[in-house]
Amino acid sequence: MNWSVLKKLLEKYYDGTSTADDEQKILELLERNDLPAEFYDDRLLMEGLHGGNIPEPSPDLNDRIMAAIDESEKKIISGKRRLYSIVSVAAGLLIILSFWFTLADKPGLKDTFDDPQLAYNETVKVLYQLSDNLNTGRTHIKELSMINDARAKLELISGSGNVVLRELNALRYIENSVELLNINNIDKSREQN
Repeated sequence: MNWSVLKKLLEKYYDGTSTADDEQKILELLERNDLPAEFYDDRLLMEGLHGGNIPEPSPDLNDRIMAAIDESEKKIISGKRRLYSIVSVAAGLLIILSFWFTLADKPGLKDTFDDPQLAYNETVKVLYQLSDNLNTGRTHIKELSMINDARAKLELISGSGNVVLRELNALRYIENSVELLNINNIDKSREQN
């Protein structure tokens, strides 16, 4: 049998251009016993769409799906833990190696002095370097404090706008009250006349 006819009919069916006769012909061809394996999925689809026998799911299907989901989550979590462990060990080794190479380049550390005056001078030198480094960082802090001061001034301006609005609302309330009193006085004077 030449199965190219079935392929063309299925293409028309999936494109939505097939007729009822084409669909009937597809069903007849898919029911044949000598159907190639490439058309098995199409057979199942057509049987399901055209009243074929669809088996009922097993009673434990929901439990099996949930167990499979739980198992896959466990694999993902254990994979993440393994990855985090590997990364943390690698980071620790990197830190140790960086210290090793940093300290290995120096032939010997000068941490003791025989002459107290020389030790004092070296200590003062190190403290001045530390002070200069700290003062370098303070210049940036001054810039940040200027930004903070400007923000505070802007907040004052917006806060004063709120005060002005409250005062205007109070004046409007007084103005409305005076108008009501004037209307009442006019009505009373009309009644008296």
